[in-house]
Amino acid sequence: MRQVALLMVPLALACASDGELKDGSFRDAKVAYRVGEPGAGWRQLDLPSANVAWFNDGLSASLMANSHCDGVKDAPLAGLTEDLLMGLTDRQVVSQTVRPCSRREALETIVVGKLDGVERKLALLVLKKDGCVYDLVLGAGPAQFDQALIAFGRVRDSFDVDSRVGH
Repeated sequence: MRQVALLMVPLALACASDGELKDGSFRDAKVAYRVGEPGAGWRQLDLPSANVAWFNDGLSASLMANSHCDGVKDAPLAGLTEDLLMGLTDRQVVSQTVRPCSRREALETIVVGKLDGVERKLALLVLKKDGCVYDLVLGAGPAQFDQALIAFGRVRDSFDVDSRVGH
């Protein structure tokens, strides 16, 4: 099950890997992709639950990129997005847009809701490619969200999946 819990530093997604980010590229045994830096004020975190993660102390915002290849079914992007939102209560979708990403269609969603009673605003991008699902997730308080969204845009706009490793 893919699920995200964005309280601040604790990002939790199933199926992280033992890969590494080097020179703007992430690679592990199953995937390889390019991803840009979010910018000034964001520090990279080493979390076992995400391929790549950053946190901005000034904005109390978290940003991550992750991939999942095992047991991926041909689910629609909207259903995969819903999986990420499990645990978010009182949620309201602000916008949902299909956009190009890595020569495929991806679904970008902005949603507000509560996580453990704390109001959060999230931006999610979900992409399926070569038998894998890729997620970009930003979480911030509503007051800091627009400023944090700039970093999400940098990461999203630079995101590009290489051919699946071993295929």
